[in-house]
Amino acid sequence: MTEVGPGRFAHASGALWLDKPKALLIADPHLGYGWAQRRRGELGPLQDAATQEKLLRVVDELNPEEVVLLGDTVHAPRPCEPERQLIEQTLDALRQRARLTVVMGNHDRALWRDFGVAAVDAWSTEGLVAVHGHQPPSHDNPHAVVGHFHPAWSVVDNAGVRRRWPVFAVTETVTILPAFSPYAAGFDLRRRWPAELKALLGKPKPRLFAATGSRVVEVRR
Repeated sequence: MTEVGPGRFAHASGALWLDKPKALLIADPHLGYGWAQRRRGELGPLQDAATQEKLLRVVDELNPEEVVLLGDTVHAPRPCEPERQLIEQTLDALRQRARLTVVMGNHDRALWRDFGVAAVDAWSTEGLVAVHGHQPPSHDNPHAVVGHFHPAWSVVDNAGVRRRWPVFAVTETVTILPAFSPYAAGFDLRRRWPAELKALLGKPKPRLFAATGSRVVEVRR
């Protein structure tokens, strides 16, 4: 892990570890993505179990006291039965390992109806508030942790092959988390910065940390 701020550590998976109070923050897992896309007519392979495995692997590695899912826990409402089973199994497995808090994201509007999950608008600890990011965070706390934007950074090798890595975008007052879902391509900040993201981060330019899956690397630009 790499420390990106006082007591805040970027993990190679794209999760954020807080030393105090030993909490793991994970944004945008989009559970059920493959099944949801299939319902919409896309016939790609169903690989949703990979997201579940990734979640449980990082939780088992770090052994947090609390896991905070920072919005867009699920991808779509009205799940089919296999999709429902996978999501319920994942949430139950997380609850068995740690205290689980779910923050409301824009994809989570049916969490209570479909899964009986009571999501909160924000999660906070001393000096920090965590929200999904589809609505601006409160300015009452010195630092905000936000998901929603799926930040990424593209790299082109000598053969001209472009690879996009999920990144953390960090300033003194804001940490933007990458999407935890391995199927989220991410918004390529090398090409364009969304106006909402620039307004949230402010000035000066944020530091970027790529989460490669095996390590965290600061992006030099």
